[in-house]
Amino acid sequence: MKPTYLPVLLISFTLTAFIAGSGAAYFVLQKSFQKKLDDPQFVQSIKPAEKQQTRNRPPALVRVETARKEMINTVRPFYGKLAEVQIAKISTEVSGLVIDLPVEVGYKVKGKETLIAQIDKTWLELSAKQTEAEIKILERQYEYQLSELKRAEQLAGRAVTESDLDNQRMTAEQYRQNLEKAKIAHEETKERIRRSTIVAPFDGYVIRRLVGLGELLSPGTPIAEIVSLGSIDAVVNIAEEFINHVSIGEEMPIIIDQLGIKVAGKVHSIVPYDIHAATRSFPVIVRLEDRGGELKAGMSATALVSITDLNEEIIVAKNAVLSKPDGNVVWIAAETTKEDGTVSVSAQPVPVQITAENIGAYGVRPETEEGKRLLVTGAKTIIEGAERLTGNQQIRIAAMDPKLMENLPPATGHREIPRHRKFN
Repeated sequence: MKPTYLPVLLISFTLTAFIAGSGAAYFVLQKSFQKKLDDPQFVQSIKPAEKQQTRNRPPALVRVETARKEMINTVRPFYGKLAEVQIAKISTEVSGLVIDLPVEVGYKVKGKETLIAQIDKTWLELSAKQTEAEIKILERQYEYQLSELKRAEQLAGRAVTESDLDNQRMTAEQYRQNLEKAKIAHEETKERIRRSTIVAPFDGYVIRRLVGLGELLSPGTPIAEIVSLGSIDAVVNIAEEFINHVSIGEEMPIIIDQLGIKVAGKVHSIVPYDIHAATRSFPVIVRLEDRGGELKAGMSATALVSITDLNEEIIVAKNAVLSKPDGNVVWIAAETTKEDGTVSVSAQPVPVQITAENIGAYGVRPETEEGKRLLVTGAKTIIEGAERLTGNQQIRIAAMDPKLMENLPPATGHREIPRHRKFN
């Protein structure tokens, strides 16, 4: 007789006794029922049904990940964004008409080579020719005056007075100075001609064009705005309690979330006395390579700051650790070979202590001797489905067939990025 029939039997006996209206009959029936409950054979007949029900329960479906033993330390993530190393408004140094403006917004430019704008240099070239002519005239005048001064010096004391000789010397010096002024003016005109061709000062790309073709510009007018390429800065805010774990020149890993990649950079500077009042953090600038323009200003960046030394620990995925008020537990998928050669897999809980926390992983140490035996390198830790497990419960490990992922086309117009990204 199954346990579910016992309450029904008790109610039936009680109801019968009540309807009969006989207290004696009720007492006899109750005593008879109690005698059945005291019968060991009756109780024993119930237990096999319970065992059969437990035996027929299907194994729990779980996903696992292999534990490994490696060096790990505790890191803290701090957030910021990518910023350009250089940004400049390219201006004209000469006045004139814009006759060529080949760049557009988004164009890549090469430092010292790419033409930004060409200012009309017709009037400058004419001015240069004029000064060349003036220089030739002044050179002849100066040469003639030098010859006159030489003759005067030969006749000094006889036909030329000392006063006339001084005048000749002053005239020659004046011609010399005029000649120097003309040469300087000519060099200035040639430099203006050279600077009327405006090129990019560094490698970058155009983010704004500020004038149009045919505009008449005066010196100092901005033409285009350019940001640098090649290097890029990650500007992250690091809490004051951890700022002393950062030093200039050290290598620091940076995660670019939008691209699902981790890159290495060097701490370029720590901005002192610029603490954010709300977050109590300091700006730290980490210099990176922009990977050929793949990293762009404005992208979110996460800096990983190490706050402990490296230690060798058992490393498990973060979602393999279940945190409870009484401690942390990692469930292990333990395999047992039966006498008939079949293998059964059961869930075994292992209490652990978290010794290090990294991105996506914990460093853990088992707290019991049994746990040390189970949680070793290569152990299968349960990362999904452990919330409702009980000790020794039979489980079934879910596995994805690699053939299901074959010949799948990448998402149109996007880079193929792994769905489950790891930044270890």
